[in-house]
Amino acid sequence: MTSIVSALAKYAEERPDRVAVIANDNKITYGELWKEVQGFAAYIGSFGFEKGSRIIVKSDSDIWFAVSCMAIHLSGNTHVPLEKTIGVGGLEDVASQLSASMVISNIEANGEFTLVDSAKVRELGREYYKEGLEISFPTSDMTCDIMFTTGTTGKSKGVAVSHRAVVAVSENVQYGAGIIEDNVYLVPAPINHASAIRKLYVSILTGTTVVLLDGFKDIRKFYKCIEDYGVTSILMPPAAVRMLLLLSKKQLAKYSSQLHHIHTGSAAFPEADKETLCQILPETKLYFAYGSSEAGCVSMFDYSQHKGLISCVGKPNKNAHIFIVDDDRKEIKSSKTNQGLIAISGDMTMQGYYNEPELTKEVLVDGVVYTNDMGYIDDDGFVYMLGRRGDVISIGGLKIAPTEVENIVLRFPGIAECACFAVEDRMGGCVPKLNIVEQKGADVDITELKKFMAQYLEAFKVPKLVEKTDEIPKTANGKINRKVLR
Repeated sequence: MTSIVSALAKYAEERPDRVAVIANDNKITYGELWKEVQGFAAYIGSFGFEKGSRIIVKSDSDIWFAVSCMAIHLSGNTHVPLEKTIGVGGLEDVASQLSASMVISNIEANGEFTLVDSAKVRELGREYYKEGLEISFPTSDMTCDIMFTTGTTGKSKGVAVSHRAVVAVSENVQYGAGIIEDNVYLVPAPINHASAIRKLYVSILTGTTVVLLDGFKDIRKFYKCIEDYGVTSILMPPAAVRMLLLLSKKQLAKYSSQLHHIHTGSAAFPEADKETLCQILPETKLYFAYGSSEAGCVSMFDYSQHKGLISCVGKPNKNAHIFIVDDDRKEIKSSKTNQGLIAISGDMTMQGYYNEPELTKEVLVDGVVYTNDMGYIDDDGFVYMLGRRGDVISIGGLKIAPTEVENIVLRFPGIAECACFAVEDRMGGCVPKLNIVEQKGADVDITELKKFMAQYLEAFKVPKLVEKTDEIPKTANGKINRKVLR
């Protein structure tokens, strides 16, 4: 398969009545979706844009998004999904930066582009569809998507990925999670985020069903979707898992026999939460995925099957090669005591940061994505990710991975969230500090917490400073924003 949209055409012929996408209580089958995609692609083609033109979509978790996304691909152009909350100024800035030919949006915007009302996408798709439309699928090396990410630098970057990469990432998820034939994937996350849009792609690649939901704002609707649509797998970031465990653990447990798997990732996942999920969902496969916008999903770890492998992210997926390098980017034989930086190669790696050649060279060299993630590979081939290099705390040559401390702290009663980070001490060095958010009604005794940490951590790893706070700052994709804390 050379593209996701060619998979859509395949299943539209083989199983036209199978439901492809569900959103906002509406459904569309593969046969219907393919017709609307062909029609909207014909509408895009009527403007005569040069192949590879950038088309921006102000995204929303709705059926029209799937239609526009696939139609942009079919028309031979590049899909650029943006956050649904982006304002007119931000939208116009990105359009100017990319020299966009078209913007699909629910708000007015000005620029040298064609503006299309997102509410009219499906109508236009039906209007322009006719039997016998000339179809030309994109080639595997054409740019498929440009996904914007801030990463750890704070600079907004457009990650350009080919159709080959999108298919490879989808296969990684398909085989890594063992997607079943009648899978129904619930995706309660912003659809422009890489992890969410890739679940739409893997569902189309496998001819299964995806349910799009706008986040976890309404827990009742979340559970209603599971019940009404026979959901068998769910994408859940670690923060959402923790929220559900705190607020509705018993209700989630009811679906153990129904759920084939839960897929989580994008941020560190506390070991205590993994253990709790294993207890309440004994019949469900529980995967933690490791990857990035630049390299896609490159490994998956079924922690319901492998207990006690702290910080493990599994083994490389079908299309991925993972290895460890030193600071000079030379491959090393790594171990728990000889850690390095994680490097990734394979068909799923990005083409580069759009129009940022120098920035691209810092990360991508000869098809290899060099990360700033510290890790190692054990003798059994399991990959361990210990945190970002800049997040690791160094005290007199001794290293502290903040996630190791946080995993212990979250086992202590009454703690909802926490973050460990470095602060300067009076001698000009640094010490680890811990911020905690208490569960509602809790009153954590800090002295007892320190005693608890001392039972499980070496003395130098126990934070000298502990502070109660109302919230832990996070990035847009749910990771702890340690830069704000420093």
